[in-house]
Amino acid sequence: MTSNSDIQAALDNRDWSGAEVVTDRPRAKIVHSVRLPAEWSEALEAEADRRGTTPSRLMQDYILAGLQRDAAAPEGTITITRAALHQAIDAALANAV
Repeated sequence: MTSNSDIQAALDNRDWSGAEVVTDRPRAKIVHSVRLPAEWSEALEAEADRRGTTPSRLMQDYILAGLQRDAAAPEGTITITRAALHQAIDAALANAV
């Protein structure tokens, strides 16, 4: 075990002339829990492994990308999947007949 005097001696032997004092504390990180179906979780873990990162970091990246996309979209613009678009077109055509 390292004693306090050993720690102090190690700190005293360092050159602190180039050190920068940081006065701004980073904001606290908040935990949000989410439940995923098993297949989503497996896909998330597989993609995180493929990218060499963690599932948590990958979820952060996805959330940030979504928030940035939403912020950049014109008001009233929505994004839907191609499948949902086809379903809406099919439903509109079926109701028009």
